[in-house]
Amino acid sequence: MKNKTVISLFVLILTTLACSLMKPGLPTGQAPGETPEIQTTPLPVATPDSQPVSISEGLASLNSYRTILTINSSGPDPKNSTMLSFETKRSNDSNAQFTHITSTSIQNGQPGEGDNNSEIYRIGNDQCSGSGEDWSYEIMEPNRAEMMDMVMSMFGFTPTTDNSVFVAQETVNGIPVNHFSFKVKGLGVKSGANVTINQGDYWLAVDGQYLVKYSLVAETVMDPNTNIIHMETIFEVNDINQPLTITFPQVCLDAAQVTPSAP
Repeated sequence: MKNKTVISLFVLILTTLACSLMKPGLPTGQAPGETPEIQTTPLPVATPDSQPVSISEGLASLNSYRTILTINSSGPDPKNSTMLSFETKRSNDSNAQFTHITSTSIQNGQPGEGDNNSEIYRIGNDQCSGSGEDWSYEIMEPNRAEMMDMVMSMFGFTPTTDNSVFVAQETVNGIPVNHFSFKVKGLGVKSGANVTINQGDYWLAVDGQYLVKYSLVAETVMDPNTNIIHMETIFEVNDINQPLTITFPQVCLDAAQVTPSAP
């Protein structure tokens, strides 16, 4: 009986002590007079906006940049492939732009005909384009240059980003971005082809919602041996708001000597 009384008293003391340590204003393990430790519960992280602005709108918001757009495709014969690359440097402050276009192809396993590199320079209303030793220089009337700019802006587009899923916040080319992944919706439905690859990713600038990088790899198969269509598209913006100087090369200055001035 005596032992039961001692045990009951011991339990009562522990219970009373525990209750006193858990009173409001005196957290467990805190002695009287100590500064209470502030504990916070992290708020749920909201999913970032996944909708990019159009490419033209995004680039127009920058002072300067360098973009690279590469499109690689092969098939349906695996011995046939093409590669198109567009590298553009742009300074909005000086209204100057340079574009380098590269085109290569493989036909029946051999280099295709007509592969070439060409360049286009545009500074103000003057434009020079060509490749190798063939160059032309044009001095455009201000209203014609304005119309050309208007037409180009009309074709600003937003690439496919079907059913995107937020991946993580990252840094690409020195820019804080939100990374999303996606799959092209309905691929293979119309053709009946088997979709073997369908993977897209894009990275949106946290400040401005413009595309910093975009990647899409897709492949469909009708006949595993002879009918495989494979395509890779990569778009990337580099050197964002970095000092950039664009000038006409000597071949353009030579071509300008034989170009009549605009009326």
